[in-house]
Amino acid sequence: MPILINDENSVFAIDDYRSAGAYQGVSYGEASDPHGGLRGRYRRAVHRLAEYEISRRTLDVERALHDFCAARAERPRVLVIGAGNCRYQDAAEFHYTDVAFSDGVNAIADAHDLPFADGTFDFVIAIAVLEHVADPARVVGEVWRVLKPDGRVFAETPFLQPVHMGAYDFTRFTPLGHQRLFRRFSEIESGIARGPAAASAWSLKMVLSNLHPSRRFRSVMSLVALLLSIPIKQLDRMLVRNAGSLDGAGGVFFYGARQERTIPDREIITLYRGGF
Repeated sequence: MPILINDENSVFAIDDYRSAGAYQGVSYGEASDPHGGLRGRYRRAVHRLAEYEISRRTLDVERALHDFCAARAERPRVLVIGAGNCRYQDAAEFHYTDVAFSDGVNAIADAHDLPFADGTFDFVIAIAVLEHVADPARVVGEVWRVLKPDGRVFAETPFLQPVHMGAYDFTRFTPLGHQRLFRRFSEIESGIARGPAAASAWSLKMVLSNLHPSRRFRSVMSLVALLLSIPIKQLDRMLVRNAGSLDGAGGVFFYGARQERTIPDREIITLYRGGF
């Protein structure tokens, strides 16, 4: 697999990928869960509980990508940044990149310095990526650069969410701050990716699991919080219908088209759609 890292600028070093302990999977530095049997089934069940959510988003990346591909006469070239194990099924030529080894990744690349020529892609996907980069504005600038003049970008980024992936978690964005980040793109659609109730469930887990330093206590309370999160997340069925819920979203999405114009901040603040 090609390691296309700018060694001088990246927090990752090329040498890091030459050792047996090179970055693997979504945990960066930790191999995939090796447990089997009852413990493995338990851990997978806990993971499914953690990932459970009530989605009321107006648009998701699969539908946006499908509609975009269906409207094109030729197969579009799609770049997926921070791909992990995610794969998309559409009539497109996909290029999967990440900073970690994973099945199906075509190249190791840091989004701060994308190793592609200007105007290479028709569509760029960045799901749960921008919180993990040191300079989000620079990454979005790189996305703008590698897109064709009529190219599209779809991004999902956390707003109210605890730290995940440890030291590789840097930033959060309000809904309006997320729109400003993409100010060189004309908005097609934006909104809630994860609702306020999901954000509350994450916070509850942080509170309960940190009441005592004991590892066993933390594990038990984390499971309790996950079980409690199921009814809590049901509230998102109602909450996301109200404009004010955007102010407390767990995560937001932006879908836009590349443009030459940069939207000024005075215009950005008129785009606020929350309930404040």
